[in-house]
Amino acid sequence: MQILLKKIQRIAPSSGMKMPIFVVLTGIFLVCSTYTTNAETAASETRARARDIGIRIGTIPTGPHNAITDVAGVKVGHVTLNEGDAIRTGVTAILPSDDIWTARLFGAAYTIHGNGEATGIARINQAGWVESPILLTNTLSVGAVHDGVVRYIVNRYPDNNIVLPIVAECYDGGLNDISGLHVTPAHAIEAIENATSGPVAEGCVGGGTGMRCYGFKAGIGTASRVLPEERGGWTVGVLVNSNGGRRSQLRIDGVPVGKEITGSPPKLGRDGSFIIVIATDAPLTHRQLKQLAIRATHGLARTGTPSTDGSGEFVIAFSTANIFPSRTESGTFQIEMSVNGRLSSLFQAVIEATEEAIVNSMTMATTTTGRNDRTMYAIPLTELQQVMKARSR
Repeated sequence: MQILLKKIQRIAPSSGMKMPIFVVLTGIFLVCSTYTTNAETAASETRARARDIGIRIGTIPTGPHNAITDVAGVKVGHVTLNEGDAIRTGVTAILPSDDIWTARLFGAAYTIHGNGEATGIARINQAGWVESPILLTNTLSVGAVHDGVVRYIVNRYPDNNIVLPIVAECYDGGLNDISGLHVTPAHAIEAIENATSGPVAEGCVGGGTGMRCYGFKAGIGTASRVLPEERGGWTVGVLVNSNGGRRSQLRIDGVPVGKEITGSPPKLGRDGSFIIVIATDAPLTHRQLKQLAIRATHGLARTGTPSTDGSGEFVIAFSTANIFPSRTESGTFQIEMSVNGRLSSLFQAVIEATEEAIVNSMTMATTTTGRNDRTMYAIPLTELQQVMKARSR
């Protein structure tokens, strides 16, 4: 109501007299009409990635698909559950390689704020490697997805079945019947088996089906950067599941978009979470990957969120450059490692790709109605373009 009154005050002429009731009603009508029109426009628009509507974040070139799969060997698969009036959830699987269970890769994990769950990250930081696909789902389905990964590995490697799956969650109970426990172990297995290289589906798919971000519908987003040869020529890819932030906080390429988009913001709810997965072919060790994971914080912060006490943000990073053999005759093996002086360019690549992936998670998402007839509207792309153009972006 305070927001409505402020808008009405801007509509009505200023005077020392009390505002007539017809002016109040007219103001409310105009504000509600504006919000309804923008919401309907967002619902009917063809969705597009940030670069397709002229938003170019950063200076480093993207990979061919502008996706995490631009890192050779990385695959992504989704299972989307969009059923009836209240099931809006799913599973997303990121495969660092086709045989990650026996050919481990250097990895690291970082917790920005821990009001959430990401299984397996203690093992990543203790061992210094990843040995599992990375799966994303809703908060109450972590157990089912964890079970599915274990079953998949036990079936594939019956004599080598010690594994600690990496499963990270975001809460989707606003749109999804989360207590219905609709995600099963079979869905996790299907997401792994569906994983492919090439373009990655974004928005309301897989683990992002029921998510929202900065008061708009969101979900899965991805982006990549390729360093010039003189800076290593390596590729960095990022995939996010976006589910946090509040409308007034949203910034895109430095523009306070959340304050510029017209219409009333949604009701305040949970602060939500972001899960960020980083892949690179740069030859990095666990320590260096930990530094990359920390830099994802900067990319996230550039979109506006302060990572509140009610949010959970986890970052998982891995490099495909070195493979840990299960065993060697000598008990040792050699690795390739980048000099620390090359890390600064990789830091910039992570920051740019993280910010763009979050934006893509919103611009590619579609307006969704779910549990209890709740509707989360997609960000209106036409208005977004106008706001960005007005700021010379």
